[in-house]
Amino acid sequence: MDSLGGTAALDVNVDGLRVQVARLEAAAGEFTGNSPAAGVVASWSASAAAVSAAHAQIAAASIRCTSRVQATATKLAAAATGYAENEDSSAGQFRTLYEPTVC
Repeated sequence: MDSLGGTAALDVNVDGLRVQVARLEAAAGEFTGNSPAAGVVASWSASAAAVSAAHAQIAAASIRCTSRVQATATKLAAAATGYAENEDSSAGQFRTLYEPTVC
C-alpha cells in the first residue's frame, strides 16, 4: 500500500483492453437482438397490455444499456490506442536519449 503522497505505477495492458472492447461489443450485439414477441397484445386482456408495457420498458432499457456498453467499448478502444501510442513514443524518446556507443 502506498503512503499518502506516494506514487503508484500505472500498468496498462493494451491487449487486455482490446479483449474487453471485443467482449463489450459482443454484449451490445446481444442486447440489440433482444426484442419482445410481435403481436402479444390482445385488446381484451388487461394482462396482455401490462405484459406489452413491460416489454416496451425492457426494450427501452435494452436500448439504453446497448448504447452505454457501446460507448464504453469505444472509450476503451480509444484508451488502448492512446496507451499504445504513448508507449511507442516513450520508447522512441528513450532510444534517442541513449543511443548505443560503439567502442
